[in-house]
Amino acid sequence: MKIKSIVALILFFCLVQTAPAENFFSACRFHYGAGNASGALMNEIDYMTGWAGSGESFNMQNLFTSCKTNNKTPVIISYIIAFTARRDWKLQDCNVGTPNLCQQGALYMRDSMPRILRQYAKYAIGAETSFGSAGKMIWCMEPDYVQYLGGTQPLTVPEAGAYMNQMLDTILAHAPNSIFSMDISPWKDTAFYNTWYAAMKVKERFTFVNTSGGQSTPGSIYFSNQGAKLPTWKWVFTRFGTPTIADAGYGVGGAADPTGYAPWMNITNLKARIPEGCIAVCQNGAPATYAADIIALRSQLPTPPKCPSGTNVIAPFETPNGATMQLSMPSKGILELVDLSGRIIYSKNVSNYTFSCDSWKGPGMTVRPGTYIIRMRGNNQIVQKKVFINK
Repeated sequence: MKIKSIVALILFFCLVQTAPAENFFSACRFHYGAGNASGALMNEIDYMTGWAGSGESFNMQNLFTSCKTNNKTPVIISYIIAFTARRDWKLQDCNVGTPNLCQQGALYMRDSMPRILRQYAKYAIGAETSFGSAGKMIWCMEPDYVQYLGGTQPLTVPEAGAYMNQMLDTILAHAPNSIFSMDISPWKDTAFYNTWYAAMKVKERFTFVNTSGGQSTPGSIYFSNQGAKLPTWKWVFTRFGTPTIADAGYGVGGAADPTGYAPWMNITNLKARIPEGCIAVCQNGAPATYAADIIALRSQLPTPPKCPSGTNVIAPFETPNGATMQLSMPSKGILELVDLSGRIIYSKNVSNYTFSCDSWKGPGMTVRPGTYIIRMRGNNQIVQKKVFINK
């Protein structure tokens, strides 16, 4: 909706100090997740996962409603390309049958990208509607996305990067509190990942990386395959600065595989992997002892070396009653409207800090109702305030 009212900004000085931003989860610790949960397990996990794309229409209401009701973070395993290609072209996963995504997935993407983006819009709208705008959701983007670099007329790495960023933009257009994780395909070597993650803009746009398929190996320095050129847990964290969300409990074709449970509940393995950037694991199809096992382990675990915060925007300093703080103000600078994911919606050079939003917004600019940061950069300082736009 168009911004209607005139907003008199009370901007607060935030030059050197920073307020702690809200974490994605309840605390800075190693996080446990589950595909579904209730009772004692719901009390112990930090997040719940679900696979996006299996339905032509959004079909994840139960996941998001449960997360909202129980104050859990939704972690969406976004397999929308593959599920849509399965319906449209009968393409199977690469290790399931033929024709498959490794053979014709790139052709399908070139032919059907507008349709794929429409599916992304459906699921982002459904997620935002079901979960609301107050919480944060993490999208683990397209497991085994590197498979589209093979087969007939394979994608180039720049093409894959451009398509990925179109998908991210589509999600953010409809669910602006979304945060992203990029898949690890651990059979690729480190030279490949330097190029691949640069094309995906991992350091700029992704907060996490993730394993997928449930076949990660916490007892090894490597994600799943061993070899001198292949990525290790530590190398990925050191190189890109992005913590890893691990996945356990899936086998070929998504079938349950309980063999992944025990290695991820082993204290020796966890003490090795957490300092190397692993911040979470989702146990799918875990035994009835999962909640008790979490309780037994949690107090023994080290604190992760990095806990990404729930927003890329520095939280504003505000007095409890909203009174103006007596601090110096920038007389001119760049004024920005920023959403809670850190994305700059609009910016403009201004000469004062009381202004009409109607005159500021620019031709055709629209802003969805919600909470934003209005920030001004000037006079060698940054001041900002959280505002709510309701119409």
